[in-house]
Amino acid sequence: MGTFIQHSPGMKKPARRIIRLLLLILAGILMYIIGVLAINTALDYKPEGGELDVHDFQELDGVFSGDTLSIVSWNLGYGGLGDASDFFYDGGKMARPNKEDFMRYQHDILTQIRAFDSVNLLLLQELDINSKRSYEHNQYQLIRDELTGHAGCFVKNYDVAFVPLPAFSPMGKVESGLAFFSNRRVVASAWEAYEGGGSWPLNLFMPDRCYSFTVFDIAASGLLYVFNTHNSAFDDGSQRDIQLEQLYAVMKNAYDAGNYVIAGGDWNINPAGYEEKRFSSGDISFRIQGLQQVEGPGPAWKVVFDPAFPTNRDVSSQYLHGQTPTTILDFFVCSPNISVLDARTIYNSFACSDHHPVYMQFVFD
Repeated sequence: MGTFIQHSPGMKKPARRIIRLLLLILAGILMYIIGVLAINTALDYKPEGGELDVHDFQELDGVFSGDTLSIVSWNLGYGGLGDASDFFYDGGKMARPNKEDFMRYQHDILTQIRAFDSVNLLLLQELDINSKRSYEHNQYQLIRDELTGHAGCFVKNYDVAFVPLPAFSPMGKVESGLAFFSNRRVVASAWEAYEGGGSWPLNLFMPDRCYSFTVFDIAASGLLYVFNTHNSAFDDGSQRDIQLEQLYAVMKNAYDAGNYVIAGGDWNINPAGYEEKRFSSGDISFRIQGLQQVEGPGPAWKVVFDPAFPTNRDVSSQYLHGQTPTTILDFFVCSPNISVLDARTIYNSFACSDHHPVYMQFVFD
């Protein structure tokens, strides 16, 4: 004969409490997700482009057809992606470094910027003006203060109220963009948003990719157009293809009108002619897979880079010389009527950014 055991009602209470607690936690998580999506949707930044104020450039010296000019392009990695950092979008864990490392990176960036005081044109990408990840520093203003002989323009391409990742240490508020500095007179400057973009809701938390262009009058010789670009990174390549064709069209139109054209920046695409082999620095190389290489708008255009050194590193972990994969994503594309005298990467073992500055010296044909 079996034994009948009667469970008292009190024995069910702990299980009910656990279920209620789990439901409350799930409800809290759901409300958090809905709240983040609602806030970022309501405040979603949708750049369209427009003209930039070039008043500050008017007291500077002009550009002349016989000039030898220099230009630098550098992605600053918001001062948060130096050699001891990784990045969660690329498989790491961090959204920002600790304060001590951040201040070291930013100090080294500003030191390098001071060394560029004699460079005529600077194209900068990924500098923050008010972001949690860079401890609310206005990096554009800090750089303006260093480059006393230059005037500058800033274009915002990333404005998100709250990035909720990584889950336990979210990136939070981000305001970031591109900047252009010149110690020569500018006659016009504008910017345009790239077409397309990611799908909702991911596009709420990603940069709104764009390019800027700045125009110099070379008197009877025509105009010089200088483009600053920062193309998509976290897509399957289709967005980068669209962006490349859009930029090519504008560059070609400027050249076909009888002008000079230079485009530089962080293309997030390898340049034509890049070879996947160990660099002179001892760094190992990798190729961005599944994408066309940057060749320029036509066969006579020049793709200019230093093949001896990498310009970008993998940020899934901190940098280890000779072990971290590296590549070339930062370079210049020049119209056929530009002659390049020098092109080099300013190598510093990725001490203060996940990108190295790239330098070019040129003249007009």
